[in-house]
Amino acid sequence: MATTAGILSQVSVGSTTAKLASAVATGGAAPYTYQWYRSVVSGFVPGGGNIITGATALTLDDSGLIPNTPYFYKVVATDSGAVADESAELAVTTAAPSISQNSFAQSPTVGMIDMRFPYNTMAVMVDVSQATALYPGSAVKMVDSAGGLPKVVGCAADSDDCLGFINFDIKTRQFVAGMPCEISMSGNVMYLYATNAIARGAQVQLELSSPGAVAAKVGASGADIVGWALDKAAGAGVLIRVVLKTPGFLKA
Repeated sequence: MATTAGILSQVSVGSTTAKLASAVATGGAAPYTYQWYRSVVSGFVPGGGNIITGATALTLDDSGLIPNTPYFYKVVATDSGAVADESAELAVTTAAPSISQNSFAQSPTVGMIDMRFPYNTMAVMVDVSQATALYPGSAVKMVDSAGGLPKVVGCAADSDDCLGFINFDIKTRQFVAGMPCEISMSGNVMYLYATNAIARGAQVQLELSSPGAVAAKVGASGADIVGWALDKAAGAGVLIRVVLKTPGFLKA
């Protein structure tokens, strides 16, 4: 009988963590070994680029995730005869970051500005064409829409000319079509999430897998450079300050 991987289930999820479980594999010849994989792309193929190193148990405590971000998981089960089967994909979306309502005890959160540095903002409105909600730290671009405040939509490609990033507002968790908001432009220092290791002073580019995320410049990718890292990130999920450079006329 062929090996069949077990069904995956979500035990709990936070803003930067997820606890998952896999049912035991069936068929084939016991004992079985298990390997977890994670991607930000649905329908991914398990491989070396998305393996979770050391995740070989039936349960997974995943950490270092980015808030407000969909992740996709699979487990590959292998029997003693080296017959393998991959599980059905499990989709998990991390929660929004927790925010203290006490402004005097406010910990830095995504989209927040470091006010010790120059301050360059612009009042805009989310355009009616924006179908999904935008969040603090979301990258936006201007659209040709008449009337009132300048209109913006979320950047849809990492090569978009980014006008700015939505500022954190303690009273508003998300911004939908027709809502006004304030964006940070060149010179502002904003807290954003790293999606990979970023050295202090490194150029960063748009990373649209999550609102408020940036990645270290990778070769000649063609993505816009949107700033420089003021802090160092050892890996994904770290909140760092970025000196913004928008619109992104420089190419990676």
